[in-house]
Amino acid sequence: MKKILYYIPLLLFICSCEDVIDLELESSKPRLVIDAQFSVYTTETPVRTNGLIKLSLTTDFFSTEQSPVTNATVSITDLNSGTVYPFTSNGTAGYYQSLTTTFTPEFNTRYKLDINYDNEDYTSETTLIPTVPIDNVEQGDGILFDEDDTELIVSFTDNVNRDDFYIFDLDFGEFLTTSDEFFQGETFKFSYYYDDLSSGKEVVVKINGADEQFFNYMDLILAQSGESPGGPFQPAPSTIRGNIINSTNADNYALGYFSISETYEYTITIN
Repeated sequence: MKKILYYIPLLLFICSCEDVIDLELESSKPRLVIDAQFSVYTTETPVRTNGLIKLSLTTDFFSTEQSPVTNATVSITDLNSGTVYPFTSNGTAGYYQSLTTTFTPEFNTRYKLDINYDNEDYTSETTLIPTVPIDNVEQGDGILFDEDDTELIVSFTDNVNRDDFYIFDLDFGEFLTTSDEFFQGETFKFSYYYDDLSSGKEVVVKINGADEQFFNYMDLILAQSGESPGGPFQPAPSTIRGNIINSTNADNYALGYFSISETYEYTITIN
């Protein structure tokens, strides 16, 4: 899906590229890729947590094959209470989910991810990062390049009392990152253009909280993935380090990220 972005006001979202990033092509020993990203809908009753842990191995640059990992031991520990949440493999696709207990993250609590794979231990820690609700999503009548484009106008109000980083999931595997550097405490609007939305199509827009480290990681992932199918969470052929540490063998580091985001969503049906 082609997508085009237009910001209101135009200059509030600023991107700069100053450093050259050398990307290492994976053609030797496969590395473990860990996608452990959770969305927590804190205002729902009961609180809803969406997210699975996906494990796979990197593949060569020209390979289109997926290489799921199904034989790892996976858990998340609440470091405040000591509660351990085991995650169990679904058997084939490399997805792990909590089957015996409900994993419902809370604010002001630190969580530790533990993965044992191939006799090596991988760990990471994070907290639940807050965000703000989406005020509104409406269909506009703006045209950017093509009369068939569909404009969605998204608005939200930033929290004046903290520095916020946002990751928008704009459906169809499309993501956008921004921070409140230029609109702290203000209501902000932006337009997003799609070129193949038919009447009656539902679009779900999500806003996810992020800390600065996760924000920077996603910026790199999105810059590298570009228009590639599957979105930014597919295993990448090049090496972008996340927040996961191999505590057994530091040189055999994993790729991927462990994050827990407060999330709000807004569903709109295209006219």
